[in-house]
Amino acid sequence: MSTPIAQRPEPERIYLFVQHLGRRLRDIDTRAGLTPARFSALASLRFHGSRNIGDLAADERVKAPSMTRLVRDMERDGLLIRAPDPADGRGVLIELTPAAAALFDGLRAQKIALVADYLATLTGPARAAIKLAFAALDDLAEPPEPTP
Repeated sequence: MSTPIAQRPEPERIYLFVQHLGRRLRDIDTRAGLTPARFSALASLRFHGSRNIGDLAADERVKAPSMTRLVRDMERDGLLIRAPDPADGRGVLIELTPAAAALFDGLRAQKIALVADYLATLTGPARAAIKLAFAALDDLAEPPEPTP
């Protein structure tokens, strides 16, 4: 018999919360036909604008050949386009198609709504406690600065 989540140490409870909520959020992507890698690439492009393959690969923490394959497949599926890089005559930038931007925005809105709908069921004090807890955890979510 396993220990109930509420009785586990706080670091483990936070970890399990992130894992379980992440799975529910990824299910929204799956229903839309997106893998986690595809959604993440769309998010990077949506928030950072057009990127070259190397920068996009670095953003996503994968090697350039893997990103090249992902971009090729997403381009084939009408999610991405390649455009000339005005700063590099031989370079190419990867951009979202309008359909991909709309898809990303819609999925992001569904995910936020899932959380908002749950929060709406909580009492005022519970929502205030969550707000305080997340304020304390904000730094944990930010990637550490690279050390020289």
